[in-house]
Amino acid sequence: MLEAELSVRLCLLPILLGAALLVAGDDPFEAPHDLQVFARKHTLNQQGTTAKVQALLKAIFAPPEEGGLGITYDNAYTRTPAEAWRDRKANCLTLTALYVAACRAIGLDARYGESLRVNRWRRVGSLVRYERHVVAVVPTGMMGKEIIADFLPEIRVGSQLIASLDPKRVLALFYSNRAVEMLAEARSDEALAFARQCVEIDPGLGVGWNILGVVQRNQGANADAEKSFLKALQVDPKDGAPCGNLENLLKEDGRDSEAQAYRERGLEIRKKDPFFNAFLAEEAFTNFNWEEAEKRIKLAIKLLPMESDFYLIQARICLARGQQKEAVKALEKARRWALPEMRARYDAKLALLKGDKPS
Repeated sequence: MLEAELSVRLCLLPILLGAALLVAGDDPFEAPHDLQVFARKHTLNQQGTTAKVQALLKAIFAPPEEGGLGITYDNAYTRTPAEAWRDRKANCLTLTALYVAACRAIGLDARYGESLRVNRWRRVGSLVRYERHVVAVVPTGMMGKEIIADFLPEIRVGSQLIASLDPKRVLALFYSNRAVEMLAEARSDEALAFARQCVEIDPGLGVGWNILGVVQRNQGANADAEKSFLKALQVDPKDGAPCGNLENLLKEDGRDSEAQAYRERGLEIRKKDPFFNAFLAEEAFTNFNWEEAEKRIKLAIKLLPMESDFYLIQARICLARGQQKEAVKALEKARRWALPEMRARYDAKLALLKGDKPS
């Protein structure tokens, strides 16, 4: 099925490749000394906030032969600024932390924000993730104007809907990222340690409690997991992920009426979640409810039209209803949005459906 056990709201949740646990008391966002020197050097002759911000941003992405860091976007895992300085790679959370640290090193009052119009659903392997886009915001001191560094890479002034993020919450999101990354690497003890750090830093972050519950359930501690999922809903009643996790856990426990209650709650909360609608489409398909299946997959496609698997589900529904031409069209769209290495799979399915003879 399309819905994974872990369906969480996070700022970029890549798969971890070999990161180590941080020592308790360490500040993962502390700027390395070399970064502070770098920031001062590249803004020394710039006058005014805007000029300093632009010079600093340019230096971060400029190639080393031009005196820059040559930072490239990399979703391998969530690095600290020190690791980004070492590796010259970072995702949006790391880039933002590095940039905020560099700004503060030159006396700019940089802060964290969330760009609400950039958030998106993405599936990585078996996990469905809602990714939140973190940005750096620097006040210019002129009529309340702010400069937004969103690391596309480019800077824009006043063109995004930004919600302020408390530094404590950003740090908690960092640890929640690390917890998910460890879980993806089947390092559940380390995942548990990071998840606990997350909720200790920010007990009001529902995402952290949901992730803690997922890790606890992964370790077989179902009673603890249930408490964590309930806490996630308590602090964020609008998050549907804990509803789905509670439904699955309670159903497994034979508590069907309670599971149904959370299912109904989740249906309302997650009606705009494309992957959840795709999951419901497959569920309806399995129960031979073609009309409901078609309605749900059309809604999933409307919400996220570039997900190839949605069209594959649509093709299966069309075939079950005897609509071969529509199935071919759906498969062609699936092929269009598929990863290059997956297109041969769709070519074979299309050839079979069209009755083409192999060359």
